[in-house]
Formats: sequence, C-alpha cells, structure tokens
Amino acid sequence: MVRQKNRWLLVQLDFESEVLSRCFAENPSSNSSTTGTKKRKSVEGIISESNSNPNEISGKDIYLSLQEILTQSFGLVGAATTEVQVRVYDPKARLAIIKTSREKCPLVRSSLTFLSQVRQQRVIATTIAVSGSARTARNVAWKEVRKLFFSDHDDVVVMGGDGGQKWSKKSKAAMEKKLLELEDRLKKIDSGC
Repeated sequence: MVRQKNRWLLVQLDFESEVLSRCFAENPSSNSSTTGTKKRKSVEGIISESNSNPNEISGKDIYLSLQEILTQSFGLVGAATTEVQVRVYDPKARLAIIKTSREKCPLVRSSLTFLSQVRQQRVIATTIAVSGSARTARNVAWKEVRKLFFSDHDDVVVMGGDGGQKWSKKSKAAMEKKLLELEDRLKKIDSGC
C-alpha cells in the first residue's frame, strides 16, 4: 500500500479595503489636487460601503470559496478529486494553511489565483510557500507570523543593555500582552497542522 503524499500551501489573503487604505495612507500627496480628492472620496465611499471586516472570515468560508472556484475552473470532477482542506486560518495575519494531495497541488494553486471573493469581500490570495510536510508548513507559518508581528509593532525593541532605555511598567505589560497573543496564535497554527 502506497502512502498518499500531501502538499501544504501557505496562503496570504489581502482584502481590498485594507490594500486601498494602505495605498492612500502611503501616498497623501496625491490627495492635494482636486482630482485626487475626488478619487479619495470615491475610494473612501467604496471602503465604507463594502463594510468589510477581515476578522469575520473563517477557514470554512475560504474552503467554500475555493471549492466554488475549483468547480468553475475544473468542473465537478476536478473539484471532487482535489481533496482540499483549510487546516488553519489566522485572521490577524490573514494567513491560511491549505492541505491538498501532491498530484492536485497545481490545480489548487491555479484556483487560488482565480480566487477573488470570500464571503462577498474582495480578496487577493497569494501563495507564500508550498511544503511537503505539516512540520515545514508550520515552521514557515511561524516565521511569517513573527515577521508580520514585528513589522506591525515597531516598539518591539530590545531595551536595556549598554545604552538602552529601561522598560516602564506600562510598556512592559503591553509588550507581554502582545507576546502572549503571538504565542496563542502560534499554538493555533501548531494544533491545526
């Protein structure tokens, strides 16, 4: 009996509202002209009308959307034979770990390219890594979550030592809370794989 070999895809989901808000936050000079203000108002209207909250998305929603895309692209037989499972979804980092068979991995990756909506929210799915085992998928996901955590929290600096500042009680408590949240998210990834 031959063991079935699987592939684990680490996928990042970028929501349209977040991408647009980042674009306009990084480029405030374009808002000074009259055409820029009109464009800004229309984009802000789109963002507020969409009323999207990426935290409402679950692994099940991603699975259903992916199955729909597989059915549209490859028919019922293609969708039925892919054996897709969304093992973990972290809403803060917007990362999902998707498990599929080795033979159907190219089908799933191409379907992720066509994935444009999850639960009526426009989304862009990017495959960050493809792993051959759950352990390597977990390790890549850990690295990605840590990278996102430390890029979001610029105040995470090793203080003390030679010329550093002392930790205040407030900053120490806030940092401990953030690191505990990070640890919980990493445990969820660990238990999901």
